[in-house]
Amino acid sequence: MLVAGLYMNNPEKVKLVADSALSNYEWTVKELGVEYNPDAIGQEGGHSVPRYVFTKNGSGSGIVSKELEKVAKLGVKVETRTYVEHVIRDEKGAVLGLQIRKGYRFPKAGSGRVQFIRAKKGVVLCYGGFSRDVAYRTMQDPKLAANLDSTNQPGATAELWRETSRIGCAQVQNDWIQCTPWNNPKEKGMGIGWTFSQSGAAEYGLWVSTSGKRFVNELANRKVRADAIMVEHTNGFKAVAICTAANLKAFKEARPGMLEKLLEGGMMKQYKSLKDIAADWKIPADQLAKTVDEFNKAVKAKNDPLFGRYINNEQVPLEGDAWYACEMSPKVHHCMGGLVTDMQCRVLDVVDNKPVKGLYAAGESTSGVHGAVRLGSCAILDCLVNGRIAGQSAAKAL
Repeated sequence: MLVAGLYMNNPEKVKLVADSALSNYEWTVKELGVEYNPDAIGQEGGHSVPRYVFTKNGSGSGIVSKELEKVAKLGVKVETRTYVEHVIRDEKGAVLGLQIRKGYRFPKAGSGRVQFIRAKKGVVLCYGGFSRDVAYRTMQDPKLAANLDSTNQPGATAELWRETSRIGCAQVQNDWIQCTPWNNPKEKGMGIGWTFSQSGAAEYGLWVSTSGKRFVNELANRKVRADAIMVEHTNGFKAVAICTAANLKAFKEARPGMLEKLLEGGMMKQYKSLKDIAADWKIPADQLAKTVDEFNKAVKAKNDPLFGRYINNEQVPLEGDAWYACEMSPKVHHCMGGLVTDMQCRVLDVVDNKPVKGLYAAGESTSGVHGAVRLGSCAILDCLVNGRIAGQSAAKAL
C-alpha cells in the first residue's frame, strides 16, 4: 500500500488497516453473518500475490445487506432521501449537529423539508467520493473532463466536500483521483464487464492493444494500468483483454454465471482461434501471435521478463479453440484524498490541526490510508476498520 501510494499515505493508518484485516474479516463472518466464497482467492492490481476474498454474491452488497439486517435488529432506522445541507459548529468550534432536507429528491436542489438534527455525542461523516461531480473533479484534475464516464452512482457528488471545507475541516490530496483501467466502454457506470478484464484476463490472460503488443503489467496498480491505456488511446489504439477457456476456472468459481451474462449482454465475445480475434479487432495477426507465444514461454518459465508480472500457479499457456475478448477503457472511480483524521478518526481543524469536537469521519471521504493510489480490495477494508473506529470513538464521547 505504501509503495503504490508513493509513500504519500499516513504510515500509521496503513499499518492499522493491514493489522486489522483478519479481525474485521472475522467480525463480518461471526457478528454479521457475511458469507464468503471459500473456493476463491483473487489477486488485484498492485498486489504481489493473490490475497483477497469474494463474498458469495461477488459484490460489496454481500456485506452491506448484512449490516442493514444487523442495525434493523438493533432497532436503528436508516433514513434515505435525506440530504445534508450543513454541518453546524458553535462559537467554540464544536459540532452541534446537521441541517438536512427530509424527503429530498435527487438531484432537485431545494426539494424536501428543512430539519435540524442535534447530535448528542457526535456526527460521523461517511459521504464517499465525488467522481460524478464533473465541476469539482475537473477543478482538482482538469484531465478528468466530462467525456470520461464514472463507475460511481449518480449521487457521488461533492456537496459535503465543499461543506466541510466551508466549516474549516482540514483536507489533503483531493486532486489524487483514481481511474479504473478495466471497465467496458459498452456499459454505463461500473457495469460487469470489468469482472472478466480483471479476474479473468489480468490474472490469467493478456492485455494487448490493437497494435498486437502488450503495453503494461496486467497486475500493476490501477493508476499505472489506466495511464497506460490512455497512452494507447492517444496513439490511436484500443485496449483489449484476452483469455482462454482453460484459464477461466478461477473466474467461474469466483463469479458463477458471470461468463454467460457477459456473452449474452454483448460485453464480451467468444472466438475459436487467436486469428479470429485478430481479424475481428483489426489487430496484426503475426504480431498478436508473437505476443501470445512470448507470454506462453513466460508462463512455462513462471517468469515474465517483459513486465515482471506475477504468474499464478494455476496459469496454463494461452492456446486451444475457446478464446474470449473484450475492450477496456478507463473510468473515474475513487478519490484518495479527503478529510484529515487522527487515529481515533476525529476530523482535524484546518487552522490548528486539533480534533474538531464532535466530528468523526471514515471511508472515501477521508485521506491518509491510500496515498497516491488505492489498491483494489482495500476500500471495503478501509471502510470497515475506520468506520468501526469512528463509531466507537463517537460512542465514547462525553
